[in-house]
Amino acid sequence: MIRALATATLLIGALTLATPALGQAGDPLLQARSQGLIGEQADGYLGFVPGATISADLRGRVEQNNIQRRQLYTRRAAERAVSVNEMAAAVACEVFERRIAMGERYRDEGGQWRQRTASAPVATPSFCGS
Repeated sequence: MIRALATATLLIGALTLATPALGQAGDPLLQARSQGLIGEQADGYLGFVPGATISADLRGRVEQNNIQRRQLYTRRAAERAVSVNEMAAAVACEVFERRIAMGERYRDEGGQWRQRTASAPVATPSFCGS
C-alpha cells in the first residue's frame, strides 16, 4: 500500500517533468524524434537510435536535454525522498504509457530499439506496474 502511494505520487510529479522534456512544435528534438534519429529510453533519458546520422548540434541538444532532465529528477527525488533513478523511472513510465507518438522510436527496458506502430504498441517497462 505504501509502495503504491509512493508510486502514484511519483507519477503525478512525473507529469510535470515529462512535458518540458518533450519540447514544443518546431523544437529540433521533436523533429529528430519524428525523423527516428532519437528516442525515449526506459531509463528516463533521450538516446540516439543506432545507425542514425547525428549532427553535432543535435548531439549537443540531446546531451543538454538529458542534463536538464537529470537536474529535475534530482530535485524531485530529493523532495520525495526517493532515488534519482526511481524518479527517472517514474517519468519513463509516464512517457512510455502516454507520450510516444505513432512512428517514433524508443529503447525498451531490454535495450532494444523499437518503433511504435499500429501493430506494435509501446512495450511499457515491467517496473511501471501496468
